[in-house]
Amino acid sequence: LQGQAPEVQRLREGDTLYLECPYPAESEYQDTKYWRRQINGADQEIVYTYSGSSKQSRDGRTKIKDDTTRRTVSVTMTDLKAEDSGTYFCAVYKSYNIYQELRTVSLNVFKADTQTPVRVWAVQTTPPWSLPSLSCSSSESPFLVLSVVLLLLLLLALLTSVALGVRHYQLLARAGTWGWAGAPSPPGSPGSRQSSQDGSKGSAYINLEVQPQPSPEDPVYCNVEPSQDPRNPPRVEYAVIAFGQNPRNGRE
Repeated sequence: LQGQAPEVQRLREGDTLYLECPYPAESEYQDTKYWRRQINGADQEIVYTYSGSSKQSRDGRTKIKDDTTRRTVSVTMTDLKAEDSGTYFCAVYKSYNIYQELRTVSLNVFKADTQTPVRVWAVQTTPPWSLPSLSCSSSESPFLVLSVVLLLLLLLALLTSVALGVRHYQLLARAGTWGWAGAPSPPGSPGSRQSSQDGSKGSAYINLEVQPQPSPEDPVYCNVEPSQDPRNPPRVEYAVIAFGQNPRNGRE
């Protein structure tokens, strides 16, 4: 087995690893292609294929396919688990336990509840490359969540204050404590007008205060002055005029 520096792949539990291993043109059509794992210095066979066929492992989570047209072996590992972490390699079997290594991968499968790095997928280019990894500091997450919560609470308090202010204004307007143009008007002033406007329905109300008409029984006082006579001193006479039940029929 020819030694190669393994490429590192970090995936989360439940993810899928997919990679392709091109094999050289001098490899025979019927040569067996393997997907193997190194454990404690020994190689463990997982699955193999040959002559353009497709195979899968015993547990059904690992599949291998030989594409003779493209001269490429593709490997797919699904539903990854933490115990799947280790070193794997694609190889073509030559003879007498001689393998030609095609690609070596160091797989690191982490649990989602303990770490939160960004998922990195394997790609099918040669030489292999990976997308730039993005990282997010876990210490910033609680601060960000707290900031969002405080912002929402502040917005809710502002909306509540505005709603209470509008409601208070409507109650004052309905009670008649505001004038027609918004200026206070004495409630006891003659002919004073009071208005109330319901902003929700667009209706306007006007309260008119009119002094009551005098009762017919109430006396009416007036001053009667005679024509001035220079010989007699000026004298003022008073008369009491009262209205009966029917002011048109009788008068005292």
